[in-house]
Amino acid sequence: MDYQINKIENDQAEWRKNANTANVDIFPWAATGKEDYRPSTIAKMAASNDRLIVFMETDEIEIRAEEKEFSGQVYTDSCMEFFLAADPGNSAQFLNWEFNPVGAMYLAIGTNRYDRHDIRIDNYREFFQVKTMVHNNGWDIEFSIPLTFLHACYPLLKIKKSHIMRGNFYKCGDKTARPHYGCWSPIDLPKPDFHCPAFFGVLVLE
Repeated sequence: MDYQINKIENDQAEWRKNANTANVDIFPWAATGKEDYRPSTIAKMAASNDRLIVFMETDEIEIRAEEKEFSGQVYTDSCMEFFLAADPGNSAQFLNWEFNPVGAMYLAIGTNRYDRHDIRIDNYREFFQVKTMVHNNGWDIEFSIPLTFLHACYPLLKIKKSHIMRGNFYKCGDKTARPHYGCWSPIDLPKPDFHCPAFFGVLVLE
């Protein structure tokens, strides 16, 4: 799976109109849940001179949002996630952002599910410009990733035109009324596991 990230000007407020859409419509473990629930979910990205912007939207209406603070078990709630290996040519590490409908976030970095550590940012809502909205047709999340943050995580990273990253977009909810596990780039594993960089798709900067 390939996704092209369009370049925008810093003040382009309506960037989503021209952004490419990644459909989070693959549910490898549908039988794991109580029913074959597949909420319609999309993701969009853009890049400005100083940050990456991520937007995700789902039509999930029966939401669960028990976590209210940073670094909790957000994946048990209604959750949308973005995993990013920003410099795959030099580092095996990937970052994972996980959000519920009230903007509670989990963030960690590592090379797999077990080799990871949390990244704590006290003012994470401001730092990542986190915006969530619950509406009649579901809910959405928008956040931005400063390039300075990526450079701190990946010291050899050089952002330039056609730079290739790898990643995946996810929709899940372990303890929701209808548990589900959706992804953009397909995963071929016997049970739910999003921490699998071997199955990440390609993200290309315009």
